[in-house]
Amino acid sequence: MADPLKLAIEDVRFYIRNRTLRLPFRYGKACLTAAPLLHCRVRARREDGTAAEGVSGDMLPPKWFDKSGDKTFRNNIDELVQAARIGEGSFRNAAATTETPFAIWQKADTTTREQAASENLNGLTASFGVSILERAMLDAACRIAGMPFHELVRSNAIGLQPELISTSLAGANIAECIPSKPVNTVAVRHTVGFADPIHDDELNDADATNDTIPRTVEGWIRESNIQYFKIKISGDTDADGQRLESLATLFDTQCPDGYHVSLDGNEQFPGLEALKQWYAAMRDRPALSNLLDRVLYLEQPMERFVALDQRVDDEALPPLIIDESDDSVDAFQRAHKLGYRGCSVKNCKGVTPALLNRMLIHTLNKANPDAYFLTSEDLCNQPIVPLQQDLCTLSTLGITHSERNGHHYGGAADHLSRAETEACLINHADLYTASGSDLTISIDRGRLSIASIHNEGFGLAVPTDFESMTPIEDWDFESLGAEDA
Repeated sequence: MADPLKLAIEDVRFYIRNRTLRLPFRYGKACLTAAPLLHCRVRARREDGTAAEGVSGDMLPPKWFDKSGDKTFRNNIDELVQAARIGEGSFRNAAATTETPFAIWQKADTTTREQAASENLNGLTASFGVSILERAMLDAACRIAGMPFHELVRSNAIGLQPELISTSLAGANIAECIPSKPVNTVAVRHTVGFADPIHDDELNDADATNDTIPRTVEGWIRESNIQYFKIKISGDTDADGQRLESLATLFDTQCPDGYHVSLDGNEQFPGLEALKQWYAAMRDRPALSNLLDRVLYLEQPMERFVALDQRVDDEALPPLIIDESDDSVDAFQRAHKLGYRGCSVKNCKGVTPALLNRMLIHTLNKANPDAYFLTSEDLCNQPIVPLQQDLCTLSTLGITHSERNGHHYGGAADHLSRAETEACLINHADLYTASGSDLTISIDRGRLSIASIHNEGFGLAVPTDFESMTPIEDWDFESLGAEDA
């Protein structure tokens, strides 16, 4: 084990670049057509004066962090930026003198959440304010230490002290909880949104895009041999039943090697009884028998406000996991006691909480092997920084398949600068391929090859072109060209 690294934060800056999607992404109550990508740039130094910059980035989508009906897309973005600013102050204070990354995160997490709550920001929004700073700090820490992220974590150079978060983790060792080497290939779990055409014969002129990238689920199976799927459900028995039957027919005929499915409830059910009735209705459809037998888990079916109010372990249901309810560092500690079997990993909710959940699951599974698990879910992550750091986290945790949808809704990465595109095609040639003057994610036999992200740093082997971005102080919502709904 390496001695824990200690660092101080000297500077924090934020930048935005806009991302327009090639196809609308309908999920829950939202329709995403464009969103800003927020980037954070942190300068940190070690006790001996060694300094480095770290970077993080994330999509700011509508109606996920806060689904309140009275808040518009502009409101959502404003609150996420507000949370990031609160996080900036908390991290600056926590790292005014050199501390371990874990100690800095712990102090900053507490103060960010307290201030966010006082300003009426919910738990997920507060988590984002913490995580956008945390990830940039961890990238800087990797560069100061001269280590890839996996090595930084496994050697505990970040100074993890899990017993300070939960006494049940006393004595837990992160090196025993993650693989000795990071995962180098990840199966793509392709998202099927509410508006996505399933079969090629559903397309019409209105669906046309200015590229040759598949637009249908059938097209992605044919061209990339995808075998994992994440299906959005609405809670409407008839609509969901018909759509699932159409997908079942496609999978049964076009996936001869088999397939795997996760279902995403996106908080569409008011409670457990409504979910049980819906699932029983699906089971009553003979055409869904094979598909339902292949469901790995059902993600966040109940609204976050009631999801942790009752037990949910019902043998008639698939394993349930939390996503939107994962809004605090102890969320899964509470959820597993109610019968939830897993928790989603998304960088926007925090890297340290994901590591702690990995340690908790490792501890729980000693008594009940394979009972609990982590999943990897997407926030429509786009190249470069959001996508690659998300992949770096899940591969460090040993997760072998992940929801990915940026390749479908985003398509060619025309939001990047020429310098970034050229650097990615050279330094991350396993992950990307050229698409005209831009790049696209390369999916080969349903998988992403990601060995190139395990270089010094947190998933990034190319410099971020901040000159091509807009400083956050100069950005405005109108530049996005999206509906403020």
